[in-house]
Amino acid sequence: MKEILDKDLGIVSFYLVAFRKISRAYQDFQLKALDGYDLSPNEIIVLSSLDTVTTASQIASDHDVSKALLSRSVKLLKEKGYITSAISEQDKREQDLSLTEEGRAVARIIAETNRRFFKKVVHGVEQNTLDIVTMMLKVLMANLNIEG
Repeated sequence: MKEILDKDLGIVSFYLVAFRKISRAYQDFQLKALDGYDLSPNEIIVLSSLDTVTTASQIASDHDVSKALLSRSVKLLKEKGYITSAISEQDKREQDLSLTEEGRAVARIIAETNRRFFKKVVHGVEQNTLDIVTMMLKVLMANLNIEG
């Protein structure tokens, strides 16, 4: 039993290190592509999320980022002229966020950067392998009660 546990711990350790390295490579890839825009990783998250969600709370929840950090990012993006905000009609405690024209242009660059990164990361990987990895990640997240 100990040999199986040791082997499993080695695999889990490999997964965790690999996830961290891939995440760091993704962040570095984005920052390099957006050099000159003076954007933080959290600001990139906000800009890339506003095509599907409109509140900082939802973005924070979806990306596991603190509301305080997201609030700061929203403030900076407003100052840079990339987003605007208005009091939500549904919940007066929330602000509905939207991209300005300049923000939409930057969001398009982010989306294209994401497509290039994802194409690079899955190059040479067959669909059935991607399906297996997806299933495995869903199980790992479910085991940790993480929504995905």
